[in-house]
Parts: sequence; structure tokens; C-alpha cells
Amino acid sequence: MAGAGTIPLKRSEMKRLADFAKKEGVRAEVEFDGFIFRVAPDHAPAKVDGSEESELDRELAEFDRKHGYS
Repeated sequence: MAGAGTIPLKRSEMKRLADFAKKEGVRAEVEFDGFIFRVAPDHAPAKVDGSEESELDRELAEFDRKHGYS
């Protein structure tokens, strides 16, 4: 049983939770008897490729021209 100030999770459980959060790119949270253990990926979210954004801009401009928007 966990005493006051003791983490109620085994080290292996914390590692497994951290690995899951990193693999899936999500924040994971466990609450036990008022104690909350949170883990989150240590990497920044993926950025959108600039070429994809410019392609979308071209498609939007074409749509606007086709439908009389300018």
C-alpha cells in the first residue's frame, strides 16, 4: 500500500505509460487516491509542410476565380 508522499505507481507502470504517450502523441493521466500522474510527449507537434499549404492556397484562389470571388 502506498504511504503519504509515495507515488502509487510502479516504475515499470510509469515507463509503460510514458512510452504509450510518446508513441501515440497524446497526454496520458492516471489518478489514484487523489494523486495525479501525467505524462506527455516531449516533442513538438508536427508542422504542416509549406508545400501543402501553398497548394491549398492555389486551390482556394482557383475556387475564388471560378465562383467570381476576388
